[in-house]
Amino acid sequence: MILGIDIGGTHTDAVCLQGGTILSTIKTLTGEDLVGSILEAIKGLGISHDGIRRVVLSTTLSTNAIVEKKHAKTGIICSAGPGIDPGSFFFGEAFHHVHGAMDHRGREYIPIDRGEVLHAAQRMKESGCTGVGVVSKFSVRNAAHETAIASLVKDSFSHVCLGHTMSGSLNFPRRLNTTYFNAAVMPVQERFVASVTKALEHLGINAPLFFLKADGGTYASAAASRLPVETILSGPAASLMGAVALNSRPQGTVLVLDVGGTTTDIGILVDGIPLLEPTGVDIGGVRTLVRGLKVLSVGAGGDSCVSIEGDELLIGPGRSGPPACMGGSSPTPMDAFTVLGKYDGDARAASRILAPLAERMSLDISQFSSRIIADMVENIRQKASEFIEEVNSHPVYTIQEMLHPDLVQPDRVILIGGPAALLKPYIAEAFGLECEVPGQAMVANALGAALARTTAQITLHADTQIGKVTCPELNMEKKAPTSMDIEDLKTLGLNAIRDNAAMLGLSDRVEAQVIEEQSFNMIRGFSTVGRNMRVKIQTRPGILHEWRGQ
Repeated sequence: MILGIDIGGTHTDAVCLQGGTILSTIKTLTGEDLVGSILEAIKGLGISHDGIRRVVLSTTLSTNAIVEKKHAKTGIICSAGPGIDPGSFFFGEAFHHVHGAMDHRGREYIPIDRGEVLHAAQRMKESGCTGVGVVSKFSVRNAAHETAIASLVKDSFSHVCLGHTMSGSLNFPRRLNTTYFNAAVMPVQERFVASVTKALEHLGINAPLFFLKADGGTYASAAASRLPVETILSGPAASLMGAVALNSRPQGTVLVLDVGGTTTDIGILVDGIPLLEPTGVDIGGVRTLVRGLKVLSVGAGGDSCVSIEGDELLIGPGRSGPPACMGGSSPTPMDAFTVLGKYDGDARAASRILAPLAERMSLDISQFSSRIIADMVENIRQKASEFIEEVNSHPVYTIQEMLHPDLVQPDRVILIGGPAALLKPYIAEAFGLECEVPGQAMVANALGAALARTTAQITLHADTQIGKVTCPELNMEKKAPTSMDIEDLKTLGLNAIRDNAAMLGLSDRVEAQVIEEQSFNMIRGFSTVGRNMRVKIQTRPGILHEWRGQ
């Protein structure tokens, strides 16, 4: 059996799969204690815990810690060499730029100053930093400076994260941000993983624990503790992977709308495959190197607060507990559905909470309720249109990092989430498209988490003139013979991703594929003096083969 659990801001959804079919599902409210919410969901499934072989969690923990700044105080030690001061495009406070530089091929031309590094570490420690990120420019070509700095400061901090291990892609500003976030949320993630593992063991569940990543893949708990930043925005990723599983007609372009209690996540499937952010996702307006699916979150959901400012009706952003029709004290779209007789909630409570607002708008309660739903749907439609326009303004890549040559134009909508069935006729009319609410739409996120394949990606750089091969994600450096060609590098990479499966958080079965390869001859005078090569390899993303559909 496989357990998939999605811990959202409003609800925790869980699903149990056995033999490729759904055995049990549940949707519960998310409490302050996330571990408690997980246990409540598992118990609510009403299943025997014998035979569980895999548990997958999708959680907002890292995202919330970053957005709400509820993380450990973290510093950055950076060596970048001459040029633009990297502190000018970094948003954190405890930032220390030290001497040391590599060129674009990974050759040192300014050494590290040991005393300067130790002084920076002492200042950060005195300011209360418990973790530190170490980032050197061009560290993906040569990580020696990051490694040297880390060895000098590791005893002064609980957590030290090295920039070159975040991604094999070149982008110095994004690497700074990613390394900072990773170091900042690492203690939160480690405590969470330890607590969840202990709680599962208490229930008699000893199955491997996996976490959903922003790219719609999963990795094992050990890798999640080492690279917690990759779990940011895993909730929207769970939405899209759930839609992939529930999509009955993979051909064509599908707009996916996951309407939750607090937000609506918007994504796109092209021939059944989600779109990818090729350079990395943004979080809180900050750009990172975290590989992720292309998703837009809109602050409008079934439990969003309804308010009036001047003559304007506002739905969200934000949630203040459950709707009045469910025992809460906030006017919400769910109360509007209840007033209209479309949802079986406390109609008196819903009418009582909406009546004063309806009076302010000079509408009767039914008209006002219809207006709430219409405005919410129109907000989603406008944001979806802007999202599609933004997608089409740049080259479009799928999750397999394949370039999609045509403009994206959805021909139907897949609607999932708690209020999906209620919203279906309104969405269909507003978008002018066929709208499908698949079976298990209410727990699609948990299903997406349960079925997501375990994935990883590595990048290998080879310079045969220097005689070196590096793989930043594996912190690997090897000698490159002068005779090495691109086929040799691909073979080395495919073996490396299999040999390091445990470190990358992969399961035993590794299906790896080369998704990018580049090879350039280096010429001096009229002779070839070496090759500069790059290979990117990933395990195949998608959903597990055993899924039999709805």
